[in-house]
Amino acid sequence: MRNFWILLCLFLLLPVSAAADPRGPVSVAPAPEGQGESFVPGVRLVADLPAPYIEDEYLVSGAATVYNYRSDPPARGDIVPLLPDLPYTTRMIIRRPADPAHFNGTVVVEWWNSTGTFDTAPVWDPSAEYFAREGYVYVGFTNSTTSIDHLVGNCRTLGILPPSCGTRYAALEMSENGQAFEMASQISHLLRSDVPHNPLYPSYPVEELLHAGQSQQGGSIVTYASAFHFEANDGYFIQAASSARPINFLPRCGDAGVPTFPGCTPRLVDQDRRVSTQLPVPVYRAMTETDVARSGGTTRQFDDDRFRYYEIAGAAHTHVHDGVEILPASPLGPALLLEDFCTEPLNTMADGPVFGSHVYNAMWDNLRHEVRTGEDSPVGRDIETEGTVVVRDADGNAEGGIRPTAMQVPTGSYGPINFADPTLPPLLNAVGSLFCGLSGTSAPFSSALLDERYPTHAGYVAQVRAATEELMDDGFLLEEDAAILVATAETSSIGADLGRLRCGIGFEIAFALLPIAAWRARRRA
Repeated sequence: MRNFWILLCLFLLLPVSAAADPRGPVSVAPAPEGQGESFVPGVRLVADLPAPYIEDEYLVSGAATVYNYRSDPPARGDIVPLLPDLPYTTRMIIRRPADPAHFNGTVVVEWWNSTGTFDTAPVWDPSAEYFAREGYVYVGFTNSTTSIDHLVGNCRTLGILPPSCGTRYAALEMSENGQAFEMASQISHLLRSDVPHNPLYPSYPVEELLHAGQSQQGGSIVTYASAFHFEANDGYFIQAASSARPINFLPRCGDAGVPTFPGCTPRLVDQDRRVSTQLPVPVYRAMTETDVARSGGTTRQFDDDRFRYYEIAGAAHTHVHDGVEILPASPLGPALLLEDFCTEPLNTMADGPVFGSHVYNAMWDNLRHEVRTGEDSPVGRDIETEGTVVVRDADGNAEGGIRPTAMQVPTGSYGPINFADPTLPPLLNAVGSLFCGLSGTSAPFSSALLDERYPTHAGYVAQVRAATEELMDDGFLLEEDAAILVATAETSSIGADLGRLRCGIGFEIAFALLPIAAWRARRRA
């Protein structure tokens, strides 16, 4: 940040020069080998995908202008150059079908999330299997100074894990978070250009390019789509975010001791903090129950011709938890998993038991279809609230919203917010508070309640099948994901008659084995 303040002081003494533009040239080089491991965001690994995928990492260099709003108070799309042509070097990872013939023509560009001080991939993780199944190309890129510092600092994650990436990222450079907007445009322009240094050219010709981000970087998409949209971008998917991220990181106008405008950055207010609903391309904004519960539903928007707002009941803000190691096993003890941080059993977007990820998959399909055909996308329904409190049924589950199968045919109570284990060591308490506070809870029904609710196994499966068919009809579940849900129900032990059958079979087997047991007893005697 020291370099940024020097640049700002110099800028205030000079007339504004010509700024870079979204089509500004960039150079691309493979990430250096032999200097340390790649820091790969996301826990859904390419090696585990259902179709053969390859993954490559590149360093991207260029110059990006930092902008400010033209006036104070600001208007959402009315921006002017502030710091022109600041150099940057970032990194991007491209995941693509090993066979170019499997590419479906769509590129998803994720703005990696930096809330944990390092890159994570909350767009990739819930939908990785879908992207692979359908043949998408996925591009993720580092877009914040926080994550750049983590990478340049040898990837010492959480300040406690040993450094893993050595000097692999020593060349990365980013002076100000406001560079991310023009940087993203230049990457988009690159991926659609017929130039030799485009890693997708010529084998993966791009038909549509979609930007996405979650949480903090979902706020970046709000700002980007509203103020920086240009023709290389065909649509935007804002996941679990409501408010625009600051357009730059100058001090906030009005704070104590802060210079007056233009030596400060005004913040957008009221509806200007939400994404523009008047863009010429489709824009989705989807909120989980966690986000609705935390905001009280106060950040909602109305649908428009090319804008859709969605709320997913039972879905949690956190995208994964199952088997994610924070500390590996050692002589000091077993591996420490994310799920060990929270007081209640977890419910997360991709790992369930409420699979909001299936809804996201359908939304990706709908967004791509609308871009290609111009046909309207499905309309959602808000989670029910009284004032700012979510309305819940007798099971404790939220009413209204898009309702995944587990909410229509529940086998437990699903809450939107978890809590960190109060016995966590101070070093891990901050991680637990952040992760658990954005995760959901899962409290399975008792066996007696399950038997009362689902007297027969066939009846339970029939309810699951009916729920999946309804979701498919509404455009919020794909056939492939519906098949997974039905197959899981068919192999479950839910249904009172199945429980009695298994109990009866158990007794029959036991009686049949009694003579053998008696014979063995005599032999031992």
